[in-house]
Amino acid sequence: MPVSAGFDWAVEQGFDLVLAGDSHGGQLSLNFLKRRISFYGLYTPYVSGLYEKSGGQLYVNRGIGTTILPIRLGARPEITVFELTRGS
Repeated sequence: MPVSAGFDWAVEQGFDLVLAGDSHGGQLSLNFLKRRISFYGLYTPYVSGLYEKSGGQLYVNRGIGTTILPIRLGARPEITVFELTRGS
């Protein structure tokens, strides 16, 4: 299931947080005039980072590896550390 469909479903079900990855950040991500162009962006609008929608949050990790070609351009490897706390 694409991340976009999974996130939409999770928001509809009332999930507060969805963690996804690893997208490799698109592996090739070109930033022109603050607009990111990524091949993975053709598959889903959620390529890397934090997204919010209707009270739900999605975090997509870029990961540390590569797929097919051993190259990463504009999509730095990432290891994410979360600190989860109980809200009051």
